[in-house]
This record gives sequence, structure tokens and C-alpha cells, in this order.
Amino acid sequence: MFSSPNIDLRVVRPFYRKQETPEALPSIASHGIALYSPEAAATLTVPPKSSAFNQLFYDPAPPPSLICPQRWAGIDPESTEMLVRTLVHNHVTWHIFFNYQEFHNHASHHLLAIWAMGACGPIIEATYAQHWEYQRPVFESPGRITHSNFYEHLGDETYYSAYLAFFSSELLTKGISECLEEYLLSVAVNFAHPGDDDKEQPSMLSRFVAGVVHPFIHVGYGTEFGLLGISAEGLAMTAVHPPVPGLLDRLWFQDVMSKPDNESNSRSALTILSLVACDTRFSNVKEVESGALFSTAVKEYGSMIREYVETWKFDVTSNTGVADAVEELSWVTSVIYGVSGHISNQRFNADFFLMHLLTSSLFLPSLLSQTSKFSSRRALLLTYFTTSLVLYVARGRPKLDVRAFYQGTEHLLHNVPGASTSPAAGTLPEPSSGHAQTPNTWLPLIQSTLVHPNEHLCKAQRALAHYSSLYGTRRKGWTTGLSMPEGRTTSPAEVAMEEKVESKVGMKDLDGTLFLRIAMLTQNRAAWMREGEREGGWDFHGFYDPHDA
Repeated sequence: MFSSPNIDLRVVRPFYRKQETPEALPSIASHGIALYSPEAAATLTVPPKSSAFNQLFYDPAPPPSLICPQRWAGIDPESTEMLVRTLVHNHVTWHIFFNYQEFHNHASHHLLAIWAMGACGPIIEATYAQHWEYQRPVFESPGRITHSNFYEHLGDETYYSAYLAFFSSELLTKGISECLEEYLLSVAVNFAHPGDDDKEQPSMLSRFVAGVVHPFIHVGYGTEFGLLGISAEGLAMTAVHPPVPGLLDRLWFQDVMSKPDNESNSRSALTILSLVACDTRFSNVKEVESGALFSTAVKEYGSMIREYVETWKFDVTSNTGVADAVEELSWVTSVIYGVSGHISNQRFNADFFLMHLLTSSLFLPSLLSQTSKFSSRRALLLTYFTTSLVLYVARGRPKLDVRAFYQGTEHLLHNVPGASTSPAAGTLPEPSSGHAQTPNTWLPLIQSTLVHPNEHLCKAQRALAHYSSLYGTRRKGWTTGLSMPEGRTTSPAEVAMEEKVESKVGMKDLDGTLFLRIAMLTQNRAAWMREGEREGGWDFHGFYDPHDA
């Protein structure tokens, strides 16, 4: 890290500069430090530019599986060329953190999300311009990262460029599947010191879900779009995050030879969420500083949450089993974010942290598609589910009331703001019908999202739209029986307890309209800017009892 009297390391955007013509992209070879601090420019060098750009960045590949998000109509050569150009510029010019508080560079997330939803080239260009206004220039690391010193600089963000070069080389040589196994999911990179639990472990998988799950999201974009350059950035981001002690369990990495034993793993993920939502041990959670939110919650509640997670019944030995596990977690993260945020007639509490559970869950299919080893699939799913429940508890363990949520959001399903159209005679179902004005609520919603400047909104709406397309046919009552596998030996008392908490939460009322309801609440909170509303935002105050502050 460098210091300069012209750079305030405490502010959120120490490199912010407003250009008169922000749409004019700087040269791909520009470094730009001198614009912000001549002193810093004199002490830093620019990392060497890789000659392998065409092997790291290119036209995105098709989705790797049928349960991955599919592409919207609207993609064309112009938008794709602008996407690749901006991704390359972002890769060579900016650090993965835009400040010194480990706030993440979201440019590639935003660009890929709106490209996949059909944004045109000028929108992609303008989107990138607003990101580079405040990005932190990249700089050369103090040394190289090699196989022999890989562990020595973990958690040190000054080595981001070195880890980026290392992972770029590894990905070009080995491919994404082998790199995920070797550097994220193997026992060696998580528990390198057997029998010495007091010694800090490399714990790469815990780093992968640290930072509000951003490394997971970033590598997820790389696997979904088949872009090795994005995957390299995400793996380098993982390496420079701190570990989360106590999150992982060694047993999660044991070999899996067959389907799980129904006697020991018998609950659905939604049942487990209901149990956590009603467990008094998670009441009266105290608010902590956001930077310590996750690690503090893991330390205090991690072992209890892992006990619940380890009762989850899922199958990693078949594509159907993986798809079922992904579906359960998609509902879990949507419920945590959306149902939690709906509080009576108050404004929707669009919690910034819980929103990241929704947006990260979108990448489970693509990451799992590149993970063939059964034990690695299990470790990834258990880690992600544990992370989701820990963050849910850490944000105050908000109340879940599915029935009240549905009652309070019925009016949103076809209520889109903006100028009305004038349907002609013969328009179906009839010209005066609201359905003639808005036959598919998702279409105006996505149109408004594409031109909204917030980098998280497009990610949230893309996830919700995808889940609506996959699970929209689910009818009320579909969750019945998820926790009742054949041959289950759970006692009648345990079954009665599970039914009680599920009834209290209202899980049987879930149906496929959940995702549109949450999308409308989210858009209303962020604002329909295309339709004339002033920009809204996310909420950061959590769900804590003010009397416990």
C-alpha cells in the first residue's frame, strides 16, 4: 500500500473524479495514478500487460447448463464488442478493491448482467464510464506468486496483481474445473495443517464466501460466461480476502461414494430455514460493525448453524440431485431477502447484505457445473448454505411471515408505473384491461432495470427473473413432503416440531409468484428511474431490536 498526502485512505471513494465527458474511455494502456497523486505515481509501477487477452477475454460462451440463466433477446455484435472491450480495460487498469476498506470493483458484474439481459452497446459503454470514475488504479505487487510461495501472501491485497497473473497462467494451462478443485475445494488448500487447529489454515473456501460472498459471485460470472479472465480476477480476489475461522468443517471434504443416508440427512433446506427462524438461541442478535459482521456471527453462532445444515438432505451424485439442491437454495435466499424485508405496510427493507445472498445464489449452477468431484460439490453446497444462514442471523434474524407477505404484495403483480398506452379495439383480453396495458410485468421491469445506474439492481432482478422462469409453475403446497424422504427414522416429536415451525413461517404458502413479488418490491425501493422516479437505494440498518442496541 502506498501513502500520499493527496489520497485519503479513510473515504469510500478516494479516487473519485468526475469527468466532463465520462463516456470517453481512457486508453487501455493508461495507468492514471498521476491524475490523483504525483507522489504515488513516482513510487508505483504498472503491472506488465498480458499478451494473452484473446485467451482470457472473448465473446461469452453459452450457459453451461440448463438451470443456469439463459440470455435475453437483444444481444448483438455491437453490444458484445463493447462488453469485451470494457471488460479488458477493467482487467488491466483497475484494482479489485476501489478503496482501502476492501470495497469491491463491481464493473464486470454490472456489465455482464445487463449484456445478458439485452442491453445495447451505448448503455454498456455508459455503464462502464460511471464505474471507472471512482476505481482505484492497479499497481505492481511487491513480488511474484508461484507454487512455492502461494500461501505466504494470502490476505494481502498488495499482492492482487501477482495472484491475478498466477491464476491467469494456471487457468490457461489447466482450465477452470481443475483450478476450482486445486485452489478452492481440495482439503490441502483448506486444511493444510492436519491436527493443528490452532494454526491458521489457508481456508480458501471460507475466503471464497467472505466479503459478502463477492469472490463467489465474481468466479461465478467467470464460470457462467466461460471467461477465464473473469475467473482469474475472482480467484485473485479470493486469495487477498481474509479467512473466516470456524466456518468450515473438515468432514465436509470427505469422499462421497453414493447417495446420502436418509436416516442422518433428512430435512429440506426450507425446513432448516424455518427452524433457524424460530430458534430462540438466535433471538436478540446485537448489531456489529459491518466489516466484522460475518466473522463475528460465525464465531458466535457458527457451530449451531452447522448442526442444522448438516441435517440437510441432498444428492450430489446426479444432475437431478444437484438441480434439486440448487432449487432449494434459490428459494431459501429469495425468502431470506424478500420475505424478511416486507414488514407490514412499511417501506420494503431492501437489506444490502441479504440481497447478496439472492444475487450469489444465481451462480450455484455454473460453479457446480465445473465441479465433478462429489465431495467438492458437497463442500461447496454446505459452505454456501451455512454462509446464507449465518448472514441471515447476523442481520438480526428478521421475522419470516410468508402469509403476510403474500397478502401484502398481491397488488404488485401488475402495477407498473409510467405512461399508459392506448390499446386499440380488439386488443386482448380487452382494451380497458390492465392486462392489455401490462401483459407481462417482467418486461417493463427489466426495461427499467437495464438503464438504472445501480450495479446491484440488475443482478437482483436477473436472479429473480431466472427463478421465475424455472420455478414459476410451483403451486401452493409444493413444499409438503420435502423433509419426508422414504425410510426416514426421525422421531414423531421431531416431525411435529418441524411441522410447527413450517406452519408458523408459512412455508406451504410459497408459490411461483414469489419472485415477481420480490422483484416489484425491489424495483419500487430502487425506483423506476426510466419512468421518471428519482433514484432510490438499498438499506443498511438491518433488523435489530432498537432496545438491544
